[in-house]
Amino acid sequence: MKKPLGLILYKGPSKIDGQMIIVLATGFDKSQNEKTGDMIQTWIMTLRMSPIEAKRYGHDYSVCGDCKHKHFGSCYVNIAHGPHNTYKAYMKDRYTKFDETKHLELFKGRKIRLGSYGDPAAVPTEIWDKVCSVTNGHTGYTHQWNAHFVDPKLKYYCMASADNTTEYSKAKALGWRCFRVRMSDDFSVAENRLSYNEFVCPASKEGGVKTNCENCKACMGLSAKTSKDPVIIIHGLEHKIDKFKWGMQRIAWKEKYRIVFDYPKRKPKKRPKKRKRVEAQTVKTVSL
Repeated sequence: MKKPLGLILYKGPSKIDGQMIIVLATGFDKSQNEKTGDMIQTWIMTLRMSPIEAKRYGHDYSVCGDCKHKHFGSCYVNIAHGPHNTYKAYMKDRYTKFDETKHLELFKGRKIRLGSYGDPAAVPTEIWDKVCSVTNGHTGYTHQWNAHFVDPKLKYYCMASADNTTEYSKAKALGWRCFRVRMSDDFSVAENRLSYNEFVCPASKEGGVKTNCENCKACMGLSAKTSKDPVIIIHGLEHKIDKFKWGMQRIAWKEKYRIVFDYPKRKPKKRPKKRKRVEAQTVKTVSL
């Protein structure tokens, strides 16, 4: 059987707000992502609007929920690349509707990334049950771990994304395994220290890039063999890191963190003032 360019795993209401979303699976040939390795990618997107438009008009809540990175403007996903191109291919009818009897074989023995874009909590857990029942591993992360609509079974597929030690403690109390972000490796700051149940992500720069997500398989939620939690230093584009740090500082100050427009921008350079052009005035002569 010829491998499809992509599959439509789900088309239906979001568990976050009930709006229509789609879940697309790609990468059945080969994934070029060096950090994650050769994994099948899944894209969770709004049905009636491209990811760029959804972000512009605030309709990405259906797939992102209350993720603070959406409000900070610090999301690591470049929606103009993978998500946008995947959505364009879907709109051109280049993807095939998932048929369990025909296409489940494509997932057998592969690793899958749940939510290359979008939060896996927006999707009914039954969808992940089907594909993960035959895969050889998966990774998944959710910022919705404290939401009322989240299926408890999602703990076996996803890690709770924790952005500070307070969130880490809350998520652990709810029974989640966590993937925590810290600001630096300066252990003089309490937030940067590792607890007895944490370890440095081996696929990270500070971990020596000893492996990748495909081979590590530590971020499989409660399905993983280890019970310890990986920690990583915030990374990515510099301006997004700055926005994340600024947003987390606002949280520390207990201020409202939906601050995309409050982010302190660099002062623009002063332009030299243009000289006003003086027009020659005509003098009227009056004859006496």
